[in-house]
Amino acid sequence: MIYRPQHFRSKSCERSIQVIEQNPLATVITSSGEDPEIAMIPILMNQEQYQLEGHFALQNDIWRKFQQINTATFLFRGPQAYISPTWYDTSPHLPTWNYAVVEVKAKVALVEDQESTIKLLNKFTKHFDRNFSQFSESVPYLELINNASLGVICFQAKIVSINAKFKLSQNKQRSEVERLIDTLRKRGTNRCHLLADLMEHELNDKQKISETD
Repeated sequence: MIYRPQHFRSKSCERSIQVIEQNPLATVITSSGEDPEIAMIPILMNQEQYQLEGHFALQNDIWRKFQQINTATFLFRGPQAYISPTWYDTSPHLPTWNYAVVEVKAKVALVEDQESTIKLLNKFTKHFDRNFSQFSESVPYLELINNASLGVICFQAKIVSINAKFKLSQNKQRSEVERLIDTLRKRGTNRCHLLADLMEHELNDKQKISETD
């Protein structure tokens, strides 16, 4: 499990799921007592079934591990950025890095029949490419997806636990965090804007908790 100091533990499952959906490229880690197997693959979050869905290339040996064991860790990294000491009104402050990461433990079940594999592959494509529908029923695509299904193995992974570490300056004073948020927004990059959004959400949550105590 990732190291998570108490003040960096997100209490919002909804926000953790949002990070997963906005950052679907996961690092998958599993082991059967030897060296761990690691892969990076896009993941589809199925909230209705509370499971992760994806596929491995048959040439990627990681899927063979799931013939022996069925547990895996999926890491999803959210927005991140360097935080400079020069951004504060007060001093001194150390340089640091703010980030969000979500760790999902899940039980993996391989999907081994071709019909279900094709169904899942089509589901992935339609989810990540909403403009693809005009091509999805064409003969060339159907032939291509049928051939592709022979080179992959899909899986469905029932979620056991979700643990998030949101290192977002929660240990700083509200006025300091607000200044960091403003500075990140002025930097203009999408990554910095997303990080600022997360920091703002966590800051507001902290305020709500303090008001109810």
